[in-house]
Amino acid sequence: MWPFSTNNSVPVASLKDLDEGYDYVIVGGGTAGCVLANRLSANPQNKVLLVERGPVDVSWTSRIPLFSANFAADHRLARKLESEEEPVVGKAVEIFQGNALGGSTQINHMFYTRGPSGQYDRWERSGAKGWGFKSLLPYFIKAERAEYDASPSVHGSNGEWINRQNGPFFYSSFEHSVQACQALGLSRIPDVNDPQNVPVGWATIPVTRDTNQHRHSTFWAFLSPALMQARKNNLHVLLNTIVERLIMEKEGDQLVVRSVALGPTDGQADGGASVQVRVRREAVICAGTFGSPQILMLSGIGPSEHLNDIGIPVLQELPVGENLQDHFGVFTKYLVPLHDSILRTSRQPLYFIWEVLRYFLFGTGVLLAPVVQMAIFACTALLDKHGVPREEKKPEIDSVPDLEIMPLAHAHGLAEKDTTRGGFAFLTVLLTPVSKGSVRLRNNDPRATPRISFNYLSAPSDRMRMRHGLRLALRLARGLRQQGYQLEPAEAPPLDAEISDDTLDRQIAEQGCTTYHYTSTCALGSVVDNDLIVKGTRNLRVADASVFPEVLACHLQAPVVAVAEKCADMMLSTHQLDALLK
Repeated sequence: MWPFSTNNSVPVASLKDLDEGYDYVIVGGGTAGCVLANRLSANPQNKVLLVERGPVDVSWTSRIPLFSANFAADHRLARKLESEEEPVVGKAVEIFQGNALGGSTQINHMFYTRGPSGQYDRWERSGAKGWGFKSLLPYFIKAERAEYDASPSVHGSNGEWINRQNGPFFYSSFEHSVQACQALGLSRIPDVNDPQNVPVGWATIPVTRDTNQHRHSTFWAFLSPALMQARKNNLHVLLNTIVERLIMEKEGDQLVVRSVALGPTDGQADGGASVQVRVRREAVICAGTFGSPQILMLSGIGPSEHLNDIGIPVLQELPVGENLQDHFGVFTKYLVPLHDSILRTSRQPLYFIWEVLRYFLFGTGVLLAPVVQMAIFACTALLDKHGVPREEKKPEIDSVPDLEIMPLAHAHGLAEKDTTRGGFAFLTVLLTPVSKGSVRLRNNDPRATPRISFNYLSAPSDRMRMRHGLRLALRLARGLRQQGYQLEPAEAPPLDAEISDDTLDRQIAEQGCTTYHYTSTCALGSVVDNDLIVKGTRNLRVADASVFPEVLACHLQAPVVAVAEKCADMMLSTHQLDALLK
């Protein structure tokens, strides 16, 4: 459990010392970029450059799950953006993204969920050949090392990326939540990642922690200081640097990336001068749902009308930046006994000291971040008007749940309401929104933040389904109180009456939020083809959550890693084929 190490030196390159060219240039060292860097540099003959806009953090606090998940208070590893004003909540939404090697896997809640198989299969039926669940399963397995009793037919045991079950419930509210689920007819899902299980009910959620109970980000799993040292001759990692644009030429009817223009993130370091690095084979962009479309548009690939307005010459007309989706969530918050809330760590210093010792000595306790240990998945089509599952309607194996309700042993903002009690919340999340937003450039400055509009709940069916989800969450809260659990509404509708749509709409407006699951701005089929190659180009791919045709009904880090594994496989196969043809 001891997170300190004296052997964490990280070899990093500088702008002025780069090679003239590289076989592969990876733009973005986040969740996907670390996987791609590992796979593409495994052959020492391949010269690989990984460009990351943020730093690297090997500090001990970045390894402890609870400390490293507090990204809203600690911006060292997170980039904060703001959306345009969102009508549903009447204000701009704060956006956080990982901004270091490992990306959002350095700061998230570590949930390992793949999503329902039926959703991937729907993609394939819609034309995304090779993106059905059976096609992606080998890539999930390749990366994974599941350290719990998991079916070997669907889980990996030899991969680099470790996930495990959280163990017994740390807070009694979770056990009460299970009993409330059972009373409503919601059964246990034995393994939320096994497609042989019906994906509706309640489940414990695996998390990506290593054998020492440290956060296991894709940086530590696939890159790590040791691997970077071992491959420093053919893998160069450039930090605090952005790609200002891609320099492309037309060959026949295709664009070919010849080089990338690099510059310091803040415009100051290394003298602030841009450097161009040649691309010998391929460039792959994995800068995230906001960064990837920004780079494409700055390079002349995107909606022609928008690029003309910005003053960027159009090289390829594509709907880049459109189709933005996210999981919109709504809190219902309650006061509970202090001992049953993570607020106890800030209210009782001796208790916090004991928990620190407990983690370092035994690898257990609150520093493992057991704020969420289970989730409830439901289909609104199977709920009645009161939010109760219908007995006459049962989910199927290929069902795609459109609601996730997470019990949290924490409720942000309740600390001042009652200093003698703790906070608890249900976070109700719409998993399959119809509403779509967009990402646009503010200007042609690569360091300017993009203009982001989510348009949450703009589709009437989304608002209707969110109301259904909130009614189910209120039913669950009533179930906790009926069991004798001390639960008092704080920022939630009352539990002893039927709730009107107007009351739920006020809850949505006051407690609505992002859940940081941004996707689909470079979607398969519209921006990239089934090989993740940007349409109209020969040697440019995108590999991150922006390529999802729609937001997946799950937490996204595992699918992003599978996308990176598949992309690396396709890139290496392309080079092998080209070598044979020559």
